Amino acid sequence: MGIVTESSSVLRLSNEKMVSFGLVFFASLAIFFISQVIQFYLGEYDLTTMYISFCAGFILFIPLVSLVLHPLLINKEGKSDTFHFSSLFANIGLVCVVQFLCFLIWMTDAIALYSLYVDQNSFLAKVFDIQTQARGDMTFEFYVFNFVLAWLFSLLSMVVGVLPCLIARLDNRGVVGDFVASFAFFKAHKGLMCLYALIIASSVLLTLLYAKYLFLILFPVSLIWVFIQLNNKYLQA
Repeated sequence: MGIVTESSSVLRLSNEKMVSFGLVFFASLAIFFISQVIQFYLGEYDLTTMYISFCAGFILFIPLVSLVLHPLLINKEGKSDTFHFSSLFANIGLVCVVQFLCFLIWMTDAIALYSLYVDQNSFLAKVFDIQTQARGDMTFEFYVFNFVLAWLFSLLSMVVGVLPCLIARLDNRGVVGDFVASFAFFKAHKGLMCLYALIIASSVLLTLLYAKYLFLILFPVSLIWVFIQLNNKYLQA
């Protein structure tokens, strides 16, 4: 009887992990589809340079995407915790709203920066009535700024989004306690966290900008690998 129960438990966990991988790929596919639609319309309005800002903004959705990875978590006993996707779907609406608002705030700022420093006579500058003196073309600086910001977005997403949720599942200390533990972990592993942020940011920006179909492979693989590493590092700490 015990063997049957254990076998059933292993099968259930295996099924949950398969669903988790499938949802990560589906989320990657959704981001990819949205990115291609945005890129097409930006090209129609001669705003191709703005595309990198949208790519950087997609990184803000990482905490939302990482929620479906929780069936992969290993607890302190070295076992997978029971995970119910019903609880995820019950709360995912609120998370979506928060993430979407963050994305809109960033895009509003990105439009202003583009109109001020890249193309003062662009369609966006006219629509939003942005008045400025000619500053010259700062496209290169705009790209560098977005690359750096994408890395910061990735780092921020892990520290205030991914890690607190991960800690809440493994060692719930309350909302404040989870955030404190997250910042303490970041302080103890700053170099490692910066590296993880660079890996995720690169898997989004470099692929969507220069090898778009690789995004469907590199982004989910990078996110899953980083998530598992954070799980292991937290348990070791």
